[in-house]
Amino acid sequence: MYEITIFEIIIFSIIGSFIGVLTGLIPGLHPNNIALLLILISSSFQINLYLAIIIVSASIAHTFFNIIPSTFIGAPEDETALVVLPAHSMLLEGKGYNAVCISAISSLMAIAFSFIFLLPTKFILIDLNFYEIIKENIPVILICISAIIILTSRNVKNSVIIFILSGLLGISIIDLESSFLLKSSPIFPALAGLFGVPTLVYSYKKLIPKQRIEEIKYKVSKLNVIGGLFAGEAVSILPGVSSAIAASLALSFKKKESNEEIVSILSVTNTATSFFVIAMLFLILKARSGCAIAVKEFLRIERWEGIIMPTLLNLFLIAVIISSIISYFSTKSLGKFIAKNISKISYPFLLKLSLAIIIIMVFIFNGFIGLIILFFSSIIGILCLKMKVRRSICMGVLLIPLIISYLF
Repeated sequence: MYEITIFEIIIFSIIGSFIGVLTGLIPGLHPNNIALLLILISSSFQINLYLAIIIVSASIAHTFFNIIPSTFIGAPEDETALVVLPAHSMLLEGKGYNAVCISAISSLMAIAFSFIFLLPTKFILIDLNFYEIIKENIPVILICISAIIILTSRNVKNSVIIFILSGLLGISIIDLESSFLLKSSPIFPALAGLFGVPTLVYSYKKLIPKQRIEEIKYKVSKLNVIGGLFAGEAVSILPGVSSAIAASLALSFKKKESNEEIVSILSVTNTATSFFVIAMLFLILKARSGCAIAVKEFLRIERWEGIIMPTLLNLFLIAVIISSIISYFSTKSLGKFIAKNISKISYPFLLKLSLAIIIIMVFIFNGFIGLIILFFSSIIGILCLKMKVRRSICMGVLLIPLIISYLF
């Protein structure tokens, strides 16, 4: 049924990985956008199979490369919003390359552990029918996630204020049609304001030191990997929930965490989410991302029954392995090149350039409405820092609208 050689899988996985490089490096651009555009050129079954492999590879590669703009220019997107501050802080300590390396190895470990947990996930969700229980209690689960994020913060009162303010922002923008030159969600300017702009503002008077380029021996905690992995799985099951929310939950149970730990946990969560979104297509027949929607549009997806995996899932997993290996080494190489040269640039100029990039990308994707969203979300983001509230509280921008949509 699937007439494709291993050589063809490698070629189209490489093409997908290259697309993932581009989407990972350009703030606001996501494989979801590319995937939905590719639907327009779908035709024969064979072409659709090639396109599906490209999309799967791109979605994985994207989760490796999006650490680079988060670290070096402080530009966030949905998946990397929470990682901006710790990664950028490491840059100011001369450890920007370390942040990239930690993220790359954490993402690679996420793929390895995801393969290990794939069969147990299938057993729990499908064989034990746990998915039906989850489906019936989504509002309660979201409320519990919100409560955990708030109650585990150091200042509950200030956290509630920021959570409500960000939630009101989310409610006000959720139905806005703010796409401009390119199709994009108003969530991008909201997250850029909540997480990216405040980081740049607070970093303005600091100097960027010469970056250390030596290879680090960072031992990724298996507990952090498993925690991020479970958070990523949860996202792939719950409709409308982003990996940033899952990452907020994973971090809530850490009382004290270093910048390195935060980067590691968030990278694991980000990559594990992309992996399990693909798996959920075959487990619960639900598409939880634009990439998954495109794959489901291209090909007939069969439910994974029994122990033997569907052939199509096997092909996708091969593409995941190829893309992960390519992305791991490419991310480190590109990160090293940028780290070697970034200290040659005036840091105030770099911050102005970074802010200009964010504003331009917001305008391209969301127009003037996006700029308004960016302005008000930046105020909330700066207020969050002034009140010394954990940044993950700002995920109320996604959680509150979701809870309301399920309750009403």
